[in-house]
Amino acid sequence: MKSATLVAGLLVFMIQFTVAQYQLFVGSWKADIAKSTYQPGPGPKSEILRFEPVGDGFKVSLDGVNQQGPYHSEATGKFDSIDVPVMATPARQARFTYAFSRVDDHTWDIVIKVNGERRISVHNVVSDDGKTMRGVSTAVTNQGQITSQVVLYEKQ
Repeated sequence: MKSATLVAGLLVFMIQFTVAQYQLFVGSWKADIAKSTYQPGPGPKSEILRFEPVGDGFKVSLDGVNQQGPYHSEATGKFDSIDVPVMATPARQARFTYAFSRVDDHTWDIVIKVNGERRISVHNVVSDDGKTMRGVSTAVTNQGQITSQVVLYEKQ
C-alpha cells in the first residue's frame, strides 16, 4: 500500500513538473500580421498557434488562412528533440516532422524536417509578462532560397 501511494505521489509530481516546464507556452496565440515580417511576402491573412498539454507532453497546432486558402497542422511531442509526425490539411505530398526543444522557461525551438531533411528552424520566445510571443524562423525552399519571418503573437 505504501509503495502504491509513493508511486502515485511521484507520478503527480512528475506530471506537475512536466506541465510547469511549459506553462508560459500553454494557450492560444494569435499572430499580429501587421506587426510581423515575412521575407519574401506575402504573409498569411490570419494565423492562430495553440499549445496544449497532452499526457506527459503537449500538442502544437497551427490554423491560418493564406493566399491558397485555409490550412491546419498539428503534432504531439515533448521537449526531447525527437522527430514527431505532423498531420496537415490540406494534405501534403511530402512527409513533415517537428522536433521540439526547450531552451528555458520562456524559450522553445522547433526543427521542421521535410522528407527527413532539416528545412525550417523556429525560435519562439514568450515575453516576461506572458502576453506576447515572438517566433523567428528561417527556411530553405525547394529551390534552395532562404526565407525568414518574424511573427509576433498575442496570447488570447
